[in-house]
Amino acid sequence: MRRRRRNAGRRERVLAAVALLVGIAAVARAVVAGEASPGAGQDLPLAAPLPGAAFNDPDSVNWVDVPSEQPAGETRSSSRLLGRLAERRADLRPTTAGESARPTAASSFAGRIRGRLRGEGRIARALTPAVGEAQASEAAVSDGWPTPDRLLDELEDLAAMAGPGEAGRVASWADRTLAAVISTLDTDGPDDPRSAGLLVSMGEQVATGMVTAEAGLPPQLASETRRAALAVARRVAVWRAACDWCGVAVDEPAARPNDVGLLLGARPVADEVTRLLCFIERYETSGAADDASAVKAALAGIAESSSPRAADLRRAVSDHYLAPNVRIAVHRELVEQLLPEATVSSGGFQDFILGRPVRGRRTVEQSTGIRFVPNASEIRMELVINGQVAARTITESGPVTIHSASQGNFIVVKPVHVTPEGLAVGRSRGNASTRARLASVETSFDAVPIMGSLVRTIARNQHDDSRAEASREASSKTVGMACREVDEQAGPRLEEMAERIRERVWEPLVKLGLEPTPVALKTSEDVASLRLRLAADTQLAAHTPRPRAPGNSLLSMQLHETVANNSLNRFQLAGRRLELPELARVVCEKLGIEPRVPEDLPDGVAVTFDDDDPLRVECRDGLVHVRVALDAIESGRRNWYDLVAQVAYKPVTVGPQVFLEREGPVQIGGPGHTGRMEIGLRVIFGKIFAKERSLSIIPATIVDNPKLAGMRAVQAVATDGWLAIALAEPTANVTGAPAGPSSTAAAPLPADRRILHR
Repeated sequence: MRRRRRNAGRRERVLAAVALLVGIAAVARAVVAGEASPGAGQDLPLAAPLPGAAFNDPDSVNWVDVPSEQPAGETRSSSRLLGRLAERRADLRPTTAGESARPTAASSFAGRIRGRLRGEGRIARALTPAVGEAQASEAAVSDGWPTPDRLLDELEDLAAMAGPGEAGRVASWADRTLAAVISTLDTDGPDDPRSAGLLVSMGEQVATGMVTAEAGLPPQLASETRRAALAVARRVAVWRAACDWCGVAVDEPAARPNDVGLLLGARPVADEVTRLLCFIERYETSGAADDASAVKAALAGIAESSSPRAADLRRAVSDHYLAPNVRIAVHRELVEQLLPEATVSSGGFQDFILGRPVRGRRTVEQSTGIRFVPNASEIRMELVINGQVAARTITESGPVTIHSASQGNFIVVKPVHVTPEGLAVGRSRGNASTRARLASVETSFDAVPIMGSLVRTIARNQHDDSRAEASREASSKTVGMACREVDEQAGPRLEEMAERIRERVWEPLVKLGLEPTPVALKTSEDVASLRLRLAADTQLAAHTPRPRAPGNSLLSMQLHETVANNSLNRFQLAGRRLELPELARVVCEKLGIEPRVPEDLPDGVAVTFDDDDPLRVECRDGLVHVRVALDAIESGRRNWYDLVAQVAYKPVTVGPQVFLEREGPVQIGGPGHTGRMEIGLRVIFGKIFAKERSLSIIPATIVDNPKLAGMRAVQAVATDGWLAIALAEPTANVTGAPAGPSSTAAAPLPADRRILHR
């Protein structure tokens, strides 16, 4: 019975998707006809980005490098262009029995789209559930590009802006870009020779959009413009590679032979590419695990070819849809604050200098610093130990005893490298200088007239003659001693830290099958950054530009929602039945942390997760949204089936800590929930997503460290798939930018808050 209900649910989702497209078409027709306002049905705009949250970091995602000059020719009117797009989206509806079809000559594009919805092409196959992927791959593929609905929506919103000045510049750019995209969609796809030149025109708009975003726009408008430009850049890069794969040179508007096309025929080659592009657009809209898996499967099929153009297409998709989804940057000043404080030690010593025994007492004062060594592919640092040595010594040689005072300085440098292979610690090296001064000379002949004076004079002369050599030997021994101490103390500590990170962070990720891969390591004079990809073989990673950290950040971290979704997918909870305490233990074990079961979890409650994407996280609109799809909840005598619960969390800063606090009530829906008040169900979800149970993001080792007492969270933003956090000192003046205000107003920590630490 439950299986029939799930199958029926899948059919309903397919029909609902078709109905949604028809509804969008109807709304578009109403807009053109003046029956609805242009803003109807649109999402509310994001709140203005917090300081430092602008999406203008060029290395956030890879994007094409294209000429910056604007295309020549007359630009289209926004109203006419939006009307043209609305007409084409209206053509997405299937033709009914009593309705005459549009003439093909009026719009070949509309005809192709109608064909897809009738089951003749890629869109119809894209609506097929993932379980039918094998059947979908055998279906015929129509000509043309997949419709990038999300990109068109973004450009429509920007093109609809009116007015002079900044808004007008953005609207003009979006108008031209929308025209370039639609013109490309009017072609027959990646194997159409006309696509090459049109893709170049699309690419030119990317650089123009980035320049427009940097031209003094308000932060929110600049952020939206950059996002749209980078969304165009993703399509340009992948679609260019698709054209090249099909034998159409992007740099030559004419077709050229393709070695794979000669062997397989042009149409089979185009079919494989269009399947891949269709799945990519479906993933752009849904972000679902099944769609990501479909993209990877289609890409794997293309990668089996021995053609070098297959590698180019695979690289283009990987660069833009398998981009790093974790970035961590640490400023040199933060590392310096964590280093040991200066130390002073005194004590006696015995040694040999120039073969003579030396004894005395010395005082050593040393401090530890850090130096970042610029490198484009590794994190390179050097521990720098500066020391001063003051000593009073006694040297005995036969009947002569020499009293001396010396002052010396030494510097020891210990290199530390972080490479994709792991931590590498080099041997310490250093240098020193010593200046000795003769204090007095005693001899056993001091009581003998003339003889005592003669012996002291000879001793002083010998001391002066050997002073330089003695200083060199003393300096060498000082450096050797300091290097040994640094190697004995710093080496094991660094290796212990690396082992702790490996056990607590790296190995759990490997056990989850996320294949942690360092994509980019970089060191500048002030900042060391790590960009990491967490994704299994069947998963994708980041594809949207990440928020840029404030310029005064000492520690910044950006996490893409695919980190959470890929991890949740690897928990393998789909279809499983678990009681709540058992579920908490399973999650903790998968994460490699000590099992913790919240005390306020309801007793006797078991959940059965849905078979398709049961847990999902989205970062948008300033909130972290969590969606849970359950096949059943069993609680004593009362059971519920086919439920979907959604809850939103807001990033809130309290001093150096960032909490995720529940925002609003838990939304309960799904086929098994009729909308009536279910007190028992709401009690269960209210305890699972307790409002007073906040999730702390910053590790306690940072928050509780007394050396970092002045740190404050200056950024906490969730948008466009990213959760971005940054810490800084409010009065710090870190190289790059002055300190800015906190991104979220610090609120007092409630006394009854229960914190769930990671």
